[in-house]
Amino acid sequence: MFGQVYDNLVLYRKQPTPGHRFRQIAVVELQDRQFVVHVFEGDVIQSDPKFNATTQDAEAYFHPDLESASADAQKEFDKSVESGWAPYPGA
Repeated sequence: MFGQVYDNLVLYRKQPTPGHRFRQIAVVELQDRQFVVHVFEGDVIQSDPKFNATTQDAEAYFHPDLESASADAQKEFDKSVESGWAPYPGA
């Protein structure tokens, strides 16, 4: 179902609350040359963002091409930083 991962942006809370929280934004290619931007949170970093993000807070945005998906992922990343998330080093 999933193809190549093009972006895997990871953030964390600057002032973590109990149970550290991470936020990931991943651009993944689907089989039919459609792209999806997954936005999800969790208490661990998903090493393979191609997993099926099915938590109730997961978001998925579909795009017809890589350019619009990457732009959307960057927009979500910037909004996350503005709302208090910090880029996770090394991700």
